Amino acid sequence: MRQWLGVCIGVLAAGCINTSVQLLDHAVRPARSPDSVQVLLEKPPQPHTVIAVIESKGESAFDSFDDLRDAMIAEAAKLGGEAVILGPESTKTSFIITATAMIKSDRRSMTGEVIVYGATTP
Repeated sequence: MRQWLGVCIGVLAAGCINTSVQLLDHAVRPARSPDSVQVLLEKPPQPHTVIAVIESKGESAFDSFDDLRDAMIAEAAKLGGEAVILGPESTKTSFIITATAMIKSDRRSMTGEVIVYGATTP
């Protein structure tokens, strides 16, 4: 019975990341490899265009900020983005009360902007 309980908890804890995209530029660009997408912490000095805003949310306490960042990079690559400017990280803490314990649960989220290099078209 304990083994079955462990399997159930493991499946539930596997986590899932929900990534939403708000397109700002509807031009179709070829997808890129996620390895070719730059990760930036601030806006680059060269001209660029923001083509989308991305938000990734962890659905379980086991999703890390690295997992969220990887999901954002994968989505940026699908959109043909050349870089992602990472925005703020956020953690929402909640407590789950069971018959025998109180469990702390942290849900993480992160936002960012997908950019392509070059001047903004009028």
